[in-house]
Amino acid sequence: MTQKLFSSEFFSCLISSETSNRFSLSDYFADAYCRDYDFCDALPYELCHKTVSVTSPFSYEAANLNALCIVHTTSGAGRVYFENNNGINAGYDLTRGTLALIDCRRNHKLVCQHNIWDYTICFVTTAILECYLQKIYLLGNFIYRLDRYSDVLAAWEQVLRNNIDTEIHGMMRSRDLVNLFTQLYLARAVEQTGSYHVPSYIADMHRRFTAAYQKPYSLDELALEYGVNKFRLCREFAKYYKYTPIQYLNRMRIERAKELLLNTDEKIVDISQMVGIENPNHFIRLFKEKTGVTPLTYRRETPVID
Repeated sequence: MTQKLFSSEFFSCLISSETSNRFSLSDYFADAYCRDYDFCDALPYELCHKTVSVTSPFSYEAANLNALCIVHTTSGAGRVYFENNNGINAGYDLTRGTLALIDCRRNHKLVCQHNIWDYTICFVTTAILECYLQKIYLLGNFIYRLDRYSDVLAAWEQVLRNNIDTEIHGMMRSRDLVNLFTQLYLARAVEQTGSYHVPSYIADMHRRFTAAYQKPYSLDELALEYGVNKFRLCREFAKYYKYTPIQYLNRMRIERAKELLLNTDEKIVDISQMVGIENPNHFIRLFKEKTGVTPLTYRRETPVID
């Protein structure tokens, strides 16, 4: 299948449209991907994505388009009118930072609500993603409000990052789409159940700290290794383990230092090295900050219980 065919499908499903001179709906398909690869019939596949800026008046209404649509607003505001599970067309605001997941097989209408509305729109096939879509819709909300550190935003940005039109890169986009829809479902499931899913890289970091707290770690190196912004890394780790990575490590190190102070005759400087704090003066300051006393005072005044 070709780029022209998908654009033809879109326009054949168009009910009405109103656009300004600044933007044409044909722009959606300027960078559409090839659909002739063998895997396209079996795997979810991105048809095209486009970052656009529209001005009021702008709107279009469509139905019966066999695709899913993701709309991420970066500035300004729009509104989507969408046929919900009860067959009622309801309106939903699309403001900065929102991401909407729209089933284009249903009647839907996008409208610019602001002088300028900037958004990225992405059309994808329904294969395999149908299961995720139904679960998300059953949970009752297809509008996501993303903060800069959300797993959904990270997965969405990864989908957009891969823009090479080859079979290999197309399959990579399929992988990224499955990850995005998994994160979309998990975000809703967490809201509904109160449970949480610890991201794999956070769980791995926690295991490493537990097994080898005495090793040297830096936020910059961890961020580079896991491919995650260090501010997001700190926020995510604290979300699941109460403290940032370095705070968590230091608490573990101080707890181990307490044991060594009471149960061994090792010097303070050696204990500092043993728990992974290279600078003894920093160790003493940190120990006093956490316990209220210096390591030496702790050793002298804390009773040892046999």
